[in-house]
Amino acid sequence: MNSPAASSRLTLTSWLVIVIAVIGFAFDTYELLMFPLIGGPAVAELLQLPVNNPVVTEWLGKMLWITALCGGVFGLLGGWLTDRLGRRTVLAGSIALYSFSPAFAAMSTSVEHFVLFRSATFVGVCVEFVAAITWLSELFPDRRQKEKVLGWTQAFASIGGLMVTGVNAWVITHANTLPALPIAEPFNAHATWRYTLLTGLMPAIPIALLLPFVPESQAWLARRKNGTLRRPSFGELFSPALCRTTLVTAALSACAYAAAFGALQLTPTRIVPGLEDLAPQRAVLKPLQDEARQLNQLLLTNQIPAFKQALGDVPGLQELAAKRVRTKQAMGQARRTMEKPSTAEEAKEGLKTQLTGLTNVLTGLDARLAEVTTSHPEAKKAVLDREKTLGLLAANRAKQEPADDIIKKRGNTVQLWQEMGGLVGRIALAVLVVLAVRRRMLIRIFLIPGIFLFAITYLELYKSAPEFFAWGIAACGFLTVAQFSYMGEFLPKVFPVHLRGTGGSFATNVGGRMIGTSAAFLTTQLAANFGGSTFDQVAKAAGIVGTSVFILGFALSFLLPEPVESEEG
Repeated sequence: MNSPAASSRLTLTSWLVIVIAVIGFAFDTYELLMFPLIGGPAVAELLQLPVNNPVVTEWLGKMLWITALCGGVFGLLGGWLTDRLGRRTVLAGSIALYSFSPAFAAMSTSVEHFVLFRSATFVGVCVEFVAAITWLSELFPDRRQKEKVLGWTQAFASIGGLMVTGVNAWVITHANTLPALPIAEPFNAHATWRYTLLTGLMPAIPIALLLPFVPESQAWLARRKNGTLRRPSFGELFSPALCRTTLVTAALSACAYAAAFGALQLTPTRIVPGLEDLAPQRAVLKPLQDEARQLNQLLLTNQIPAFKQALGDVPGLQELAAKRVRTKQAMGQARRTMEKPSTAEEAKEGLKTQLTGLTNVLTGLDARLAEVTTSHPEAKKAVLDREKTLGLLAANRAKQEPADDIIKKRGNTVQLWQEMGGLVGRIALAVLVVLAVRRRMLIRIFLIPGIFLFAITYLELYKSAPEFFAWGIAACGFLTVAQFSYMGEFLPKVFPVHLRGTGGSFATNVGGRMIGTSAAFLTTQLAANFGGSTFDQVAKAAGIVGTSVFILGFALSFLLPEPVESEEG
C-alpha cells in the first residue's frame, strides 16, 4: 500500500491515520490522569483502610516511582521493538495494553495486582507515544503536512485530561445505578474507581476497527524488504555520530517532565491549600486533621492487628465485617442527606424508608456476628472496636468536608487552568512549527519566559497575589506542555530510520518519564529545608525546581542539533 501522504492532499486513508493518532494521544493522557482521581479510593478499598490513612499515602508514593521505573525500562524496550517489528504493529500492541490493563486493574482484589496492572498501563502509554510519533513522521513525508499532523494531533493529548475529569465526575454521580461488578466480598461492587478504570477500554474498539485500513511506514517497510534496514542497537545511540543527540534530547525531555512533576502536578493538592485566602478553611481543618491522625494511629497500632487475628480465627468473618461497615456507611450517608436543607421532603420520605430497611439489615448482621463469634468473644470485640473507630473517622471526615470541599474546588480550578494553558501551548507549538521557526529558537520561545514565570508564580503570586495564582499556573502549563509536543515533533527528525523508535524512547521514557518524574521526590526533599507551613515549603521548592530546570533546558538548547531530513523521511 502506498503512503497516505504521497501527495499534498489528504486522502481518506490519511484521515483514518489522523483519527487513530488523535485517539491514541488523547487516551494516553486519559489513562495516565486517571490515577490522581482514582488512586486514593482504590488503594484505600483494597487495603480496607480509610483514604486518609498514612499507609494509603505510602502506597500511592510507591506507585509513582514503580510505574515510572516500569515505563522507562519497558518503554525503552518498546522503542526498540518499534524499530525491529514495525511502527503500526507496536502501536497496536501498546494501545491494546493501555486499553485492557485498566480493565484488569478495575477487577483487582489486592493492592499488588492493582500496582501490576497500573504499571502495565503506564508502559503501554510510554510505548504508544514513541510508536505513534515515529509512525506519523514517516507516513507523511511532505514536510509541511507532517508538521501539521504531528502538531495538531498531539494537541489532543491535553483533551484527554479534560475527558477523564468529566467521565469520573459522571461515574461518581451514577455509580449506584450502574450494573454491579462481579467483585467478591469484602469489596464494593459499585466502587466508583472501578467504573472509571473500565472506561479505559474505550479506545480499543475504534483502534481495532481502523488499524486494518491504514499502512505501515513505507520508509521502514521498504528498507526491510530490500534488506537495507539495519538492526536497532542501544549501543549505537552512544556512537560518536549520535551520542550528543541522544544525551541532549534525553536531558531536555527530563527538564520538561521535571517542571511538570516537580511543580505543576504538586500544585493542586500540595500548594493551593496554602494560599492566603484559604486561611479560614485551614484553621477549621487543623484540629480535625490532628484528631484524624490520632484515630488512624489507634487503628493501625492496636485495632488492625487484632482484627486480622480475628479474621484468621473465625471463618467468614471478613465478608460479614465488610457488609456491616458498608451498611453503616449507607446509613450515615442517608442521615446526612436527610439533614441537608436542599433535600426535598419527598426525597426525605424515601430516605426514611431506606434507613428503616438498612436498620433491619444491621440488626440481622448483629445477630449473625454474635452467632459466628460465640466461641471467640475477642473476635467480636475486635470487629466492634474497629467499626467504632471507622465511625469516628467517618464523622471526622464529615466535619472536614465543608472546608475541605472549598479547598478542593480551588485546587480543581487551578488544575483546569493548568490543563487549558497546556492545550493552548500545544496549539501554539503546532502553529510555530508550520511557520518553520528554527528548532533551537523554537524551544527557546518557551524556555526563556519560563525562567521568570515559574519564579514569579510560585515565589511571588502564591504568597502575595493568590487571586492571580491560577493565571500564573496557566502560563507555566503553557510553557511546559508545549515542550512535550516539541519533543514529539523533533525526535523523529534527529534519529535515523532504524533507530527512531529506540532513540525517541530513550529520550522520552528514560530521560523524561524515568528521570524527569523523579523531580517530585526532589521537590519534597528540598521543601524540608525551608520554614513556614508545609504548603509554603512545597511552593518554594517547586519554584526553585521549575526555574532551575528551565535554566538548564535553555543551556541545553545550544547543544541541540538542527534536524536534517532525507527525502525518505
